[in-house]
Amino acid sequence: MTSLRTLSPGSFTRRAGVLAALVAAASLQCSVLLGFSECAADAECRLGERCNPARGYCEVPVAERCNGVDDDHDDVSDEAEDFGACGAPTGGRCTQGRRRCVGGALRCVEQARPSPAETCFNGVDDDCNGVVDDGAGCVLNIARSTAVRIGSNNPADGEGDDAPEHRVCLASYSIDKHEVSNRAFLAWINSLDPARISVGRPPAPLNRTRSYGTFVLYNDGTPQAPRMTPLVLLTESTDPGYALSLRRRGTLFETLRAGIEELPVVFTTSLAADRYCRSAGKHLPTETEYFRAAQGDNGARLYPWGNDAPTCARANVAAGPNRSPCNGTPLRVASLEMGVSPEGTIFHLYGNVDEWMWDYLDTTPNHDRNNYYMSRAADAWCRDFPDGPLGPSMGSPINEPNNAMVQRCTQCRFSRGRRYTSDDFRPNIRKWMDADNADPGIGFRCATGGTTR
Repeated sequence: MTSLRTLSPGSFTRRAGVLAALVAAASLQCSVLLGFSECAADAECRLGERCNPARGYCEVPVAERCNGVDDDHDDVSDEAEDFGACGAPTGGRCTQGRRRCVGGALRCVEQARPSPAETCFNGVDDDCNGVVDDGAGCVLNIARSTAVRIGSNNPADGEGDDAPEHRVCLASYSIDKHEVSNRAFLAWINSLDPARISVGRPPAPLNRTRSYGTFVLYNDGTPQAPRMTPLVLLTESTDPGYALSLRRRGTLFETLRAGIEELPVVFTTSLAADRYCRSAGKHLPTETEYFRAAQGDNGARLYPWGNDAPTCARANVAAGPNRSPCNGTPLRVASLEMGVSPEGTIFHLYGNVDEWMWDYLDTTPNHDRNNYYMSRAADAWCRDFPDGPLGPSMGSPINEPNNAMVQRCTQCRFSRGRRYTSDDFRPNIRKWMDADNADPGIGFRCATGGTTR
């Protein structure tokens, strides 16, 4: 029941209309007032009450309902109230709407309508099916494989940790035709809760033998017990690749300079790449998924286009005169069509930027033996992993050459594909790095299907 305080004589006339409204509201179970007093600010009300500025009295806050009554006394009709988010926030523009009062009932009102087709590498779920950039022009669908070649027994193909060569099976899957662009990545990172984002050095880096720079950090914990995850390295003007970096402006991020929105995003950690792909309804590709797309069903190709050596027309690497860089910077994610595979137009599987793989790397500290490749007999891979291997359960450390105090990575993950500055064209070269670190030559793309994660 509503309880009222005694009003002062001078305020009775002025409040008579308010009292009548309160009595009527109480009969409609509008809200329960623990007391009634004049106010001009919340500080004049008792603990748990607020000042209703439109009415000039203190009240207990009450949530608005879709019932034709102004429950929260804010003079906003039910039809104009915003009742909060609804839908599944999976990164698509149509998957999340707002609850509105329509015809006396709450309904989830879409914020955008589905488009008839996906626009590639924009980071938007245009057709609102819960998966980003998955149209026919955006991905290549690859059928089940039973003889994907992994590794090599030829030392000239890699760095000594590629043996033994073995064949693996792989379930059908789809892989993005393009590396993730700056535009797509910005659409994702700017959708994150800005209250959870900060900038600084990782407080608990995986590798304590190396120095870390300044990162965009995302708090996966609480304000009282933060758990900061490094997403993007923010560079200084003297750092390599500075012109390719992102910057923060207010609560949002943008490219450092205009005109690079369709270049592949770099300076991302493996942790950020994994999160982006998951939010897009996808995942990072495994090494097996990468090799199947790059070298074919039976591994007959050394490179996506065939066995001919890289040229500047096929790959953005250092294939110019005297091994000079072809461009010296990443190119647009849809470029160099002479370098795509014969199975479908997948751009830059070799060259442009290295790409984060799903897998950890388990080798000896001097990376002269691959412990994972040697973990089972050659004929056991398809038996043990009929849908494809996911790699070792944890990465091993790799030492910095001639420096016993420094490790290149401690729980090594890796990237493949070579980058715009690479002058070593061996097809099996990897780039090792801890999952919470980044550099100007590593980007990523996403995949779906394949082995169940």
